Amino acid sequence: MNQSSATIGTFSAFSAIILAVGLMNHVLVIPPLLEVTQRDAWLTTVLAVLPFLLWTCLIYYIMNRTGQQPLLVWLRRHYGAAAAWIVRIYYIVYLFMIAAITLKDTTTWTKVSYLSRTPIFVLALSLLIVCCFSARWGLKTIMIASGILLPFVIVLGDFVMSVNLPKKNYSLLLPILENGWEPIGKGGIYIGGGLAELSILLIFQHSLKSRLKLWWLWVLALFLIILIWGPITGAIAEFGPFEAMDLRYPAYEEWRLVSIGKYIQHVDFLSIYQWLSGAVIRIAVAICLIVDLLPQKSQRIRARQLHLICALLLLTAILPISDMMYLDFMKRIYFPLSLFSALALTLILAVLIRLKKDQPSTAHGGGNS
Repeated sequence: MNQSSATIGTFSAFSAIILAVGLMNHVLVIPPLLEVTQRDAWLTTVLAVLPFLLWTCLIYYIMNRTGQQPLLVWLRRHYGAAAAWIVRIYYIVYLFMIAAITLKDTTTWTKVSYLSRTPIFVLALSLLIVCCFSARWGLKTIMIASGILLPFVIVLGDFVMSVNLPKKNYSLLLPILENGWEPIGKGGIYIGGGLAELSILLIFQHSLKSRLKLWWLWVLALFLIILIWGPITGAIAEFGPFEAMDLRYPAYEEWRLVSIGKYIQHVDFLSIYQWLSGAVIRIAVAICLIVDLLPQKSQRIRARQLHLICALLLLTAILPISDMMYLDFMKRIYFPLSLFSALALTLILAVLIRLKKDQPSTAHGGGNS
């Protein structure tokens, strides 16, 4: 289970990030974004490109100046155990929230779309068992699996996009700024809250096989933004801005429009592969990183910690929280908290690193012990 100190290829790491953060951008961000910005949702996404690329430069600066050493080890060495523990606790809470909301949203979608008579407990437990076994194999294994899953996810995404082209009316994207700039500002918080999850890269930077280049991070950042822009423009062009904002899962509804000729329809089952690939990787990575961040002394203790985390996640999934309460939590708490906390953390880390004026290390490794 303790493979987080092993070397991980850049492609595998980026594949895991695209699947994990991509599920947030492709599914969870879109409903509140459409609700607030309506027709201007696609414009809000475009306007988020430059700020996100600039923030990506900040992440690169932190990784470069620390030499991709274990972040918590670097903090403890230069600023003491208290500073390292603050960051440790922040990431543990953040990662647990990521896993919990993913489990909640995935089980809700599964129940309302194709397993309506199956209890939430059974759905959540089944998904957690897969994620638990994945986490036991370690971060490196999860990310290698991501590299295998991602190409098929991309192919299916391109398939649904191209097959639905005749059903799209891109004139529905105009006019822009019907309601002024205020909705775009609010929508930017939702986009930023999803994209801010890229900061998780800092917590396993020491596991990467090679030193990252800035343009690699820019390519990754642009890909993550496209994962918002694509389904947003598709939903507006296919359903119209007002119908799209009333849909709970716009990206899934686009699959239900797919038809090839007269006889091939109802291929929305293919979306199950896309969604579950992202959900399993997202939850498994979160669980694995939480276990790595928790103090531990033996494999037996690590296993107990993993099982405890899964039990807590299962408890959150079966809590009697309505979908309206869940969406309100995402809009009012999670997205703003995710954005501003990640922004504050990276700014503070950059300042601390700047004050120390460390030279980039030529080697990196170890763990966040």
